[in-house]
Amino acid sequence: MDNNVVVTPWEVSGDLNEKAYAKIAKEFGVKIIDEALLSKIKAVTKDLHPFLLDGLFFAHRDLDTAIDSYKAGEELYLYTGRGPSGKMHLGHLLPFIFTKWLQERLGVHLLIQITDDEKYLVKDTGWEEIQKYVKENVADIISLGFEPSKTHIIIDSMHAGILYDNAVKFAKHVTASTVKAVFGIKDSENIGKFFFPSIQAVPSFLVSAIKKKKVRCLIPYSIDQDDYFRVARDVLPKMGYYKPSSIISKFVGSLQGGGKMSSSSPTSSIFLDDDEKTVRKKLMKYAFSGGKDTVEDQRKYGANPEIDFAFNMYRMLSEDHGATRKVYEEYKSGKMLSGEMKELAASTISRYLHELQARRKESGSRLHEYLFKPERFG
Repeated sequence: MDNNVVVTPWEVSGDLNEKAYAKIAKEFGVKIIDEALLSKIKAVTKDLHPFLLDGLFFAHRDLDTAIDSYKAGEELYLYTGRGPSGKMHLGHLLPFIFTKWLQERLGVHLLIQITDDEKYLVKDTGWEEIQKYVKENVADIISLGFEPSKTHIIIDSMHAGILYDNAVKFAKHVTASTVKAVFGIKDSENIGKFFFPSIQAVPSFLVSAIKKKKVRCLIPYSIDQDDYFRVARDVLPKMGYYKPSSIISKFVGSLQGGGKMSSSSPTSSIFLDDDEKTVRKKLMKYAFSGGKDTVEDQRKYGANPEIDFAFNMYRMLSEDHGATRKVYEEYKSGKMLSGEMKELAASTISRYLHELQARRKESGSRLHEYLFKPERFG
């Protein structure tokens, strides 16, 4: 990997361009999603999400196996999650938007793990503050509109019993040297970091454990989380379960370019509670542009939409892929200017956040509809 690129479960930085992603995929040992696999996905989902068409979800582990088994009538469920270390921003929505689409197309159950324990172990943040973020983040997730009867939120501290019962069985197959080698954890760090990968693995086989039969799990996640599931894929066959399959995304770039959005850096992110004025100000003042320095150069040479923050936000939130492609071509050709791209992105983002914020006003009181209960799978 290039020297300036860092991708771990706790840190992402550097110039994450197409070349870098290709190298990351090779080094992580994941497969690129090709046209043949896209056709296979479309055969069961009936259409393709723009995140697939635009390559935002770009790699996988045994996704073809999961699709084939689902098509053959075997049971399948989804699993994704959120670490509540701060307010949620637009970058956090990428896996949830895509997972919701997958759930709707496949009609399957979904486990959403809220890893408050991990964030306490790896962040310099108090337990009480993390619990505040748990409530806020869960309300944000619910406001996206997941189907309550098939969506199950697991909060690690709240569901510690069933998680620990299964994590300890998983942990018996994982050595400290494996955790150190895979995650780079040092002897001087707290012992919770050594055990936590077992907790994060549990949802990938929890339905199988409850039903006492092998059930396939498909996990959408960003590439920085891959270490957890590489370990899980080694261990679960030893426990009598299927290896989890995965579909893996790139990152939503930082507002200022490079790395990814961060909850701890207000000028790198657009938060879900930002108002229209704040969104517009951030885009105009901080947004990294793929355009040229002058109008003349922009008209002559065009922009690079792939690295342009405003375009990528517009692309992420637009539901009309045809319109997105038209904007891409106009911006790339120089017909559209950087200021116009930022204005379009500002209106798209503000409209999306306004609708999300309206739904969020009631979502905080609906947690009971989504909380994980084992009997719902019995």
